[in-house]
Amino acid sequence: MGESDVMEKLFAGLSAQTPMGALSYETLMKREFYEGDLESATGDFNGVDVDKALSNPLSITRITTRNELTFHRGPQHIRKNRVGIRVLWFVLSGAVKIVRATGTTEIVAGHAGFLDSGVPFNAALKMAPEGYHSSYQVIIPADLFMNHLQEAERFSEPFSLDSRDGEIVRGVLDFLARHGDKLSDKTALSLAHALLDATADHLRNSGVEMPRRQKLIDRRLADIENYIKMNLADPELSYDRVAVACGISPRYLCFLLKANNTSFSELVWKNRLPKARDWLVSPTTRDYPIHEIAYMSGFKSAAHFSRMFKATYGMPPREFRTQHLQTSSKSAHGQDERPTYYESQELQAA
Repeated sequence: MGESDVMEKLFAGLSAQTPMGALSYETLMKREFYEGDLESATGDFNGVDVDKALSNPLSITRITTRNELTFHRGPQHIRKNRVGIRVLWFVLSGAVKIVRATGTTEIVAGHAGFLDSGVPFNAALKMAPEGYHSSYQVIIPADLFMNHLQEAERFSEPFSLDSRDGEIVRGVLDFLARHGDKLSDKTALSLAHALLDATADHLRNSGVEMPRRQKLIDRRLADIENYIKMNLADPELSYDRVAVACGISPRYLCFLLKANNTSFSELVWKNRLPKARDWLVSPTTRDYPIHEIAYMSGFKSAAHFSRMFKATYGMPPREFRTQHLQTSSKSAHGQDERPTYYESQELQAA
């Protein structure tokens, strides 16, 4: 049975165009193999409407809310149902802010963006100035995505729909949203293909630069590094724990690291030490004791932290902090402080 058939079976008995509460939305996501945790900024789910527009071969859901919602999908959810579905999010009003280990993106009104269910993320629905949010969430089974949008497999940046092809995308989506429950299976399939093809044409013709498709080994390495980045503060972060979290054996983890000419300790330290260095001099943490910075960075002792820091930066952490603060004090009247490592990374990516 293909994924489209599975989705059709899952949605049997769910009436289209029927408003549902947010808890039903969470249940809906789980029924689509899109398991995660849904939270509300106010602690309740008043003012949330979810309309089911289409179930097969794509799932199209319209979300309208006056309450900021956050959907979290972490490694534990992915381990329970690791599938290759993609979400294509069309924002009508407000925005969708997506936080991944690789960075943060925001899809604003009039734009769209992809979300990979196989990568941990937080997606927050942000309000428009008028005080509400509205968007379409299109769930795309892996087979349809790879048949129509394979070039966008690694594409995660928001994109505008301001083009002739974009108008076609909006028109087909609007038609499906309005009339999806009245269409025959054959017509719905043809229009679903048209929606995905028009999206691919729009991306291709608008000059958007697509990342190269990753090989399996590259995807595995990205999973490993993402997990390490998200758990740097854990002093128990270990070889075996990362292997289990990424769904591979320790032996295969060793093979992957060797294939990339690196080691587990190198991956940990190259991410952990820059973060600790920034905390030493950040205005919000520069008054913290050295041992507290060490524990925040995942070190089990201040002594170990000091040895590793000196080996990397040529001086103990206390001396590094002192020199930085003296330099900043001297230049405060004429120049701003230099951005931290993570700030500079974000500026380069902007």
